[in-house]
Amino acid sequence: MQFTNPREAEARLAASYQVFLVLWIAMLMSLGIFLSLAVFVPGSGKPDRTMSYAFFGISIGLVIASLLIKHRQVKQALERRQMALLQSAYILGFALCEAAALFGLLDHFITGSKNYRFMFALAVFGMLAHFPKKDHVVQCLTNSFESLD
Repeated sequence: MQFTNPREAEARLAASYQVFLVLWIAMLMSLGIFLSLAVFVPGSGKPDRTMSYAFFGISIGLVIASLLIKHRQVKQALERRQMALLQSAYILGFALCEAAALFGLLDHFITGSKNYRFMFALAVFGMLAHFPKKDHVVQCLTNSFESLD
């Protein structure tokens, strides 16, 4: 599909970027819902520091993995000029950060520990680091427009 009209190309760019923003906002809101669930519903588990530290370690690993995997996949998406690969890179990064928050929620309900706050902080940090960059969408779409000529 060729775009001869610059407005048409810009509209597609804006729509593609809005998809990334909507997904990012939805995932950030889900973190808020999980956090409010942890705050308002008391944990009934017995304290277990070892399990709490294990959950924290898993959360750290998930956030670091999300950053590394997304970086590698974004690089591949831009090299291959594939928007679908770019979307999957962002979605995978978002999902891994959300998994870190889920481990915090699990920690809250299983151990009753207050350490879940740190895991939620990690997840939010990861999500903020994954804020969609318009440059990635521009490069991916611009390159795909040029390759169609």
